[in-house]
Amino acid sequence: MNQQLPNTRGITFHQMEVFEAVARHGSYTKAAEELYLTQPTVSIQVKQLSKTIGLPLFETVSKKLYLTRAGEALLTTCRQVLGQLSTLDEALVAFQGLEQGIVKVATVETGKTALVQQLKPFMDRYPGLELSMHIGDHHQLLERLQNNEDDIYFFSLPPALNGVEILPCMDVPLHIVAHQQHPLAGQAVVTPPQLAQESWILNEPGSASRQLLEDFFTAQAIEVRRRLEMSSSEAIKASIRAGLGIAVLPASELSCTDLETDLAILPIAEFSLRKQWHLVYLKGKCLSPGAAVFLDYVLERF
Repeated sequence: MNQQLPNTRGITFHQMEVFEAVARHGSYTKAAEELYLTQPTVSIQVKQLSKTIGLPLFETVSKKLYLTRAGEALLTTCRQVLGQLSTLDEALVAFQGLEQGIVKVATVETGKTALVQQLKPFMDRYPGLELSMHIGDHHQLLERLQNNEDDIYFFSLPPALNGVEILPCMDVPLHIVAHQQHPLAGQAVVTPPQLAQESWILNEPGSASRQLLEDFFTAQAIEVRRRLEMSSSEAIKASIRAGLGIAVLPASELSCTDLETDLAILPIAEFSLRKQWHLVYLKGKCLSPGAAVFLDYVLERF
């Protein structure tokens, strides 16, 4: 004859709580008082638990309540589970109170400098929050956004998607940059036609800087023949230093050290481009308290 296995999946947390109280007090009545239940309710919960498991949990000897071997085993597990639930409750309360938690932010590569500059004051203000930042190109961020992998996204060119919230937060001037030894760097004014003769180091397709620059080329009837694509501002600056060409960079990516040592902003006639940054998140997304605070913080600072 096959023995029926205990149905532990049918156990409820409430039953475990009642059983643990009865075992601790050795009394249905005292357990009922602690849990603000009636004694019959406590008795019924224990009987249902025993029936679910298929084994007796208590035995009465000389009017005293004792755990059976099955009851002892169950009590150990119940206390472990209830302890874990208590820990979870404490973590959730702390999370709601901004005492701890993780805020997941994703940015295109050219946005990292502007964001990083704001991280220290934010983390000083909220020391219990942990910030996780993913850096990728425009297409990678679009994929992460559609998969809901992060809390907040930092785009220069806002995604043309339905179901997203887009909040403008900062605009940054763009500069055309060359090596200080480049012939154009010594001119008082550089005209747009002169730019057509240069080798250009461009951001990846889909970036706002590249889109704005190409719009400028079109408006000025400039046809650029020599191009080199780079995926990061650091790679673009390294290419300029190596004499591979000129490039457009946001002001936030140019440090005082860059301009004091070997890079120069070219004085271009009729060039006044600015790049708008946007905070993006999915519509209907329930932002954690930490993510909501970060969103407000960035909007306030920028």
